[in-house]
Amino acid sequence: MDDILLHTCCGPCSTVVVPAWRERGVRPLAWFANANIQPPVEWRRRVESMRCYADAADVELLVAAESEQSEAWRAWAADLGELAAEERCRMCLGLRLEEAAAAAARLGVPRFSTTLSVSPYQRHDLIVAGGNAAASKHGVSFIYLDLRDRFRDTYAESRRYQLYRQSYCGCVASKWEAWQQRQQRRRQKGRMG
Repeated sequence: MDDILLHTCCGPCSTVVVPAWRERGVRPLAWFANANIQPPVEWRRRVESMRCYADAADVELLVAAESEQSEAWRAWAADLGELAAEERCRMCLGLRLEEAAAAAARLGVPRFSTTLSVSPYQRHDLIVAGGNAAASKHGVSFIYLDLRDRFRDTYAESRRYQLYRQSYCGCVASKWEAWQQRQQRRRQKGRMG
């Protein structure tokens, strides 16, 4: 393997995933789309963070236009409130990985992967299933690289590259859930203090 299309969710995750692929002799082509990220100002923050990292790390980066939201994304967003968390995440990961597989096929890159594989907060079984289904549909290969053991390194690398670090996965529902979890931790801390 010498090239791979790397779906990038953000700059911080890329700081450990790109070097991991390079250590394996693979030259990643970074691709950022992520129509799930809301609100639009958050999408712009994350893409800017990814651009900063790509420039600093000398990684070629392709960014899908912010307005390129497929019908599938619009339908998914419309049904967001109706979905249980696991179903919402399965659909979101599947849609993002399908877009990456389609981009790889369109660009003539035979393999793709994702930086989502560094997060211990993601459902890795859903990443693998979504990646394999997308690969089969678009005639490319999905390469899963489990990098959860390097997740803590993303904190130091984010500081080193001065990258914006988000506090939720991306969709409005995940933002709300992250806010609720932070509030719960504060309440528990208050009771202990």
